[in-house]
Amino acid sequence: MNKKTIFFIVLALASLQGYAQKARKLSFIGGARSSVFSNALSVSDTLIDTTTAKNNYGGYTLLDLGFNIQPNKQTEIMGMFRIKNNYGGFWGSGVQFDVRQLWVKGVVGNALRYQIGDLNLRQSPFTLYNHHADQLDSMPSVFKLQQNIVSYEQFYQNNTWRMQGANVDFGLSFSKFLKEINFNGFVTRLNATNFANVNERLMTGGNISVFQSNQFRFGYTYNSTFDLKATTANNNLFSNTIHTFDWSINHAIAQNNLKLAGEAGISNWNYSADTLAPVLNDYFVNAYAKLYLAYFHTNISVGYLNVGPDFRSIGAQSKDVNYNAPTLFFNRFTNNQQLRPITLIDMIGNENIYNRTISTSLASENEVFNDILPFGLATFNRVGAYGKLQYQSKNNIHVQAEVYRLNEIRGQGSDALKAFSQIKLNSKIPFHTLIGLANKLEVQLGMRLQQTTRNSIYATENIDYKNLQVSLGLNYEIIPDLELLAGFVQQQNNGNSFITERNEYSEVTYFRNSNYNLSQQIAAVGLRINFSPKAYLCALLQQSSYQDQSTINNKAMADFKINQFGLIYNILL
Repeated sequence: MNKKTIFFIVLALASLQGYAQKARKLSFIGGARSSVFSNALSVSDTLIDTTTAKNNYGGYTLLDLGFNIQPNKQTEIMGMFRIKNNYGGFWGSGVQFDVRQLWVKGVVGNALRYQIGDLNLRQSPFTLYNHHADQLDSMPSVFKLQQNIVSYEQFYQNNTWRMQGANVDFGLSFSKFLKEINFNGFVTRLNATNFANVNERLMTGGNISVFQSNQFRFGYTYNSTFDLKATTANNNLFSNTIHTFDWSINHAIAQNNLKLAGEAGISNWNYSADTLAPVLNDYFVNAYAKLYLAYFHTNISVGYLNVGPDFRSIGAQSKDVNYNAPTLFFNRFTNNQQLRPITLIDMIGNENIYNRTISTSLASENEVFNDILPFGLATFNRVGAYGKLQYQSKNNIHVQAEVYRLNEIRGQGSDALKAFSQIKLNSKIPFHTLIGLANKLEVQLGMRLQQTTRNSIYATENIDYKNLQVSLGLNYEIIPDLELLAGFVQQQNNGNSFITERNEYSEVTYFRNSNYNLSQQIAAVGLRINFSPKAYLCALLQQSSYQDQSTINNKAMADFKINQFGLIYNILL
């Protein structure tokens, strides 16, 4: 147990003693979880795989215990420590102690709010934002059991990134001309110096939002990542700065509402003393109109997106998935010990591949899961239009649809430009309300089709690539507090695509032509007992398969299946 953990436990016990008789000043938060999984691998290859272990077992039990202390009305202190024991450790040998969260927040003069320590930060989609661009668009409830654990472990909350530093915000109200002005600012530490060649790197940001009225608002957002000078002898300092302006206008039309909104900005990316590093300057524009039709319970929006090829924003272009991370189980397989690719089963429940904090370099893309907007709205070198529709009936039928039609602004390895299209359809249908069932019966349907094309005078530069993903989910309440969950996801990748490889300066160094005829599926069924809204026990059985359906003698990867059985016991305080 390290000194930091010991200090925190002593502090927590002292706080308990000091506030035991004042329950209103001390509360407990946290939770506990026990998870155990059995995994079985089967491989279909031209040669029988005799080198890979075909079974894997693992699990853990953990306790997160936090103390929320309010020494006065203006101050709040939160500390949480974790005790975790991986199965296989006995007599304390496998127990881990760690500080999971620690922060202090409060109010100064009933006006200025501050928080120091661990922060969950988010700005606009082009400055600091966790897009989750590659996750399943319509995830059946049975898969959310594991995905929610990933989100909890990685501190994913409403597209925020977990950072450490200080944050302040305050507002001003006016009686005339303006309604209010809100200010927000933060400073965080991205990486510490090693006192040799790695400089101290910080991120600062701020936002000013001006509300002229309930109908009109405009704002300015600033974000800058930079190396501190003289923290090492290395004078090659990195800098990435973004300035954006945003606006929104609301206009009521009877019971309907029309909203005009958008954001535009510029970025600069450079190294101060590296003559090999480029200086990247560019801009973006995102503008849309949104109409709410009250009678039809429907939102309809159309928009225009233009993100320059040299627009860089590490806070918005950091990916939550690290495709270079090893998979949690069966990392290598076949007699040739091939690296197993990241598949649907990993995307849903493998917390090992997910990033907790932003990356200071451009993350790797994966065209198998997203070739259109791999960095969300902040994906550079895109221009075009999009439309969205959202519908919710009185019976709680949810339908969402969106269409993107985009093009490259600058050709990559060719004078010809890629064309991108994406269609999404997601729905949730509560049949129990439609046909009058006493028990819950909910069905989820989802579909996403992505297509990338490029037509060149040179046949070798042509691209025709499709990515189709469909999902089906079922949630049925057998008896009160006992639910049957089921889900199925199918993904098909067909065609060829040129994949860009980049250096540390985000410059393209090579184009890799890849041909795909891949199919992967995951199916799951589970029984969940709900002891309370915050506690459940679930038994889960799922199967994941991966098939390379290209020419038999030119298969990029052997076919394989992973069967998984798991038990999850989860409690939130």
